[in-house]
Order: sequence, then C-alpha cells, then structure tokens
Amino acid sequence: MSGAWILDSEALSLYLRADRKMTARLAAALEDDIRVVISAATIVEVDHDKVHFARLAWTLSRLTVEPLTKNLARRASDLLKSAGLQGHKYAIDAMVAATATAVSDKPVTILTSDRDDMEKILGEFLDRSSLECDADRSEVKVFPV
Repeated sequence: MSGAWILDSEALSLYLRADRKMTARLAAALEDDIRVVISAATIVEVDHDKVHFARLAWTLSRLTVEPLTKNLARRASDLLKSAGLQGHKYAIDAMVAATATAVSDKPVTILTSDRDDMEKILGEFLDRSSLECDADRSEVKVFPV
C-alpha cells in the first residue's frame, strides 16, 4: 500500500453525488494503490433520504470502512480533550481523526471540508511540514475538499 486517504462526511458526500473532482481523486488514489478509508461513524452522517441506497452500497463496497471500536472511541475522546473541545459538534470529526491516527498505511491524509477543526483535533498527530519528503510518516496530513 502507498498510504491511506481518510474521507470525512463531505468528501464522502461529494463522491456519492458523483462530483467530478472527487471521483477523479478517488480513482487516482485507487490506481496508485492508496487505501481509501472511512470511519463507520461517517456513514451515519451521510446516509439520509436523498442518498440513493444502491449508490451508497456500491460506494461502501469500494472503500475500507473502519469500525468504531472502544479503543478508537477513547482515542477520539482523548483527542477532543487535548484540543480543549467537547460535544456533538466535534464528535464525528474526532472519530474520523482517531481513525486516521490508527490506520497502519502511511502516509495518511484526511480529505475534509473542515480543515481548521480537523487540524485542531489532530493536535500532535498533525503533519505540519510543508514538504512531503520532510514529513514524519506517522503524522496525518489534512487536505481540503
């Protein structure tokens, strides 16, 4: 594997809506052997009456869905505490961030519409380097969608 991309709900929603840019990004990722991952919690955020069931099922079959385990939930909670955040506003973002920190395929990049909050939640796990060759492969990059 050549790393992993973690999708937040907006990135997944764009893909479900067949957004050309997101579809091209994910096709390139899969072609480059980059694992595309979502937290199981992300499904809850994107699945609603306007989402076509078959499209969602097909999309989920192409992605790696990481379950929200007790350990990941604790990590998400710890990330929020470290960032000085709390509450439902940040809960799913924290679960996405915790999933990113636990994924074994490095480097890891989160594709998100909420870059500021995600960077705040990631805290010490955030890759702050501007050059990929200088990046600590154990840290997480954040990429806006």
